[in-house]
Amino acid sequence: MRAATIFKSVAVIAALVAGQAHAAPSELLTNGSFEATSIPDGSWSVYGSLPGWANIGSGIELRNNIAGSAYDGRNFVELDSYSNSAIEQQVATSAGKHYTLSFAIQDRAGVDLSSQGVEVFWNGTSQGVFSNATSWTVKTLDVIGNGASGTLRFAAAGTSDSLGTSLDKISLVAAPVPEPETYGMLLAGLALVGAVARRKARKA
Repeated sequence: MRAATIFKSVAVIAALVAGQAHAAPSELLTNGSFEATSIPDGSWSVYGSLPGWANIGSGIELRNNIAGSAYDGRNFVELDSYSNSAIEQQVATSAGKHYTLSFAIQDRAGVDLSSQGVEVFWNGTSQGVFSNATSWTVKTLDVIGNGASGTLRFAAAGTSDSLGTSLDKISLVAAPVPEPETYGMLLAGLALVGAVARRKARKA
């Protein structure tokens, strides 16, 4: 059996096994795109909280097609409302399990970079400050559960001047991990391909 044929066989087996191993991950956050609150098109308002999200600071500025447009749906938020503030949400996690956190950011047009930035915290530990996004940019992080209620927080990081980076489409899902039987199926497939290759070599 030629190397190219073996490679193709291995690729097919791996694809089939992967397809059997992973179901679509379930979203763990509530109201990640901020669509649960209805506000008129071309308007904005500051809220003490939003469904799923608690506020720390001067309020959550929710916008609908003003000073920018949403990345997902109609609404998005800015955390530097009247001054720098933050939002956070509690989510149940499993100890040691990896989770994929993603979110979209966009700096406010015409505003100095020093006023921009969103800092992300997972269970009180900073995961970095994110800015310098002239258009909507999706960021993805890997975070690990602690076996209890995890705390996800987004905080304005630039100058506290009521102008800053926009935030939208926050998502947290369990990172896909193949089940043990998946590895067994893959190894069995590889062993079969290898056996066929050896038999072909002996007959050659």
